[in-house]
Amino acid sequence: MAPQLIPAGLEVTVPLPVPDLPTDRVNACTAKLAVTEVAAFMVTEQVPVPEQPPPLQPVKLDPPAGAAVSVTTVPLL
Repeated sequence: MAPQLIPAGLEVTVPLPVPDLPTDRVNACTAKLAVTEVAAFMVTEQVPVPEQPPPLQPVKLDPPAGAAVSVTTVPLL
């Protein structure tokens, strides 16, 4: 695909950019360290969850029958 062309004379940036200022960047590589204390012997035990009945749910019922009405009118000429 060809690049997008801008018509001559319409190459205006609004608002004008601020002037370039000198900047200094320093990249200091430092190591990240995290100390973790660990017990020599750990035991994980899972206890059974107490038996719980499911929550009560309402009985499903069919909704009552409804009535629909459609009216079409013809405009008078």
